[in-house]
Amino acid sequence: MKRAKKVAEADRFNKLDFHDDALKALRIYPPRSGKNFTRIDFELQDDSTDSVKVLSFRSCANFRFVMDFDVLADNWPFNAKSSVANTNVTRMRRFVKVQMPHWRTTYMPPMTKDKPVRKKLASLRSYVLFQVAFFGGTGRDFGKKLQL
Repeated sequence: MKRAKKVAEADRFNKLDFHDDALKALRIYPPRSGKNFTRIDFELQDDSTDSVKVLSFRSCANFRFVMDFDVLADNWPFNAKSSVANTNVTRMRRFVKVQMPHWRTTYMPPMTKDKPVRKKLASLRSYVLFQVAFFGGTGRDFGKKLQL
């Protein structure tokens, strides 16, 4: 049942249209405890209605944001390109593992180097890999909930 909800959430996200919207703000709310997960908000201004939409990713486990702000500025105000969500377990596993060297963590023996991430990798089916692409970069969120 959980998996079906994640696939439905990905399908709902894939039907949203952010093309040519303007990125107004990106806010990251870091966790305050082990039970309080990260929240990431993209604030976008709709290109056709000028209304502001807040795309909020809740219960984020990983986030990767790569941006060339010169390119983003050159495309102002129509800098959002596309959005897509994926529930492919192999792709999500690769997304998490590729980030591990960037975490700059070392674990002392007898703990294996993958022990901290093992729990996350074992529960991949409860996550969705969301992506928002811009003319100039990409934001990828590996999380559990989406709110618009």
